[in-house]
Amino acid sequence: MTSSAKSLFFFGIYVVCTGLFFIIIPEKLISLTFLPAIPSWWARFIGLLALVIGSYEIFSARANIKAFIKISVIVRLGFAIGTLLLYAFGQMPIAIILFGGIDALGAVWTSMALKSENVSA
Repeated sequence: MTSSAKSLFFFGIYVVCTGLFFIIIPEKLISLTFLPAIPSWWARFIGLLALVIGSYEIFSARANIKAFIKISVIVRLGFAIGTLLLYAFGQMPIAIILFGGIDALGAVWTSMALKSENVSA
């Protein structure tokens, strides 16, 4: 795997694990991250979406699909900006920025890896 693919692969594992936590222990995860309480079925639905997205990332990384790897940088930065906006407009507590920050760090890692491979992000 290329460096950029590895970065997306490991990020995908993080997303899948987060999804599994939302599916298996939604109340505990929401409590630990100080997110607002939501029905457990809704949290499990969010976890399922994360599981799907993380799976796409893992399989795309393993296949070294450069187009997916490149667009993931933009999408993850967009998610990070979205979490900042949700906090800024009072829709979510500051803890949501943790999730966005992890996405931003992963996007930066992938972008730097792409640049080191002489592929513009």
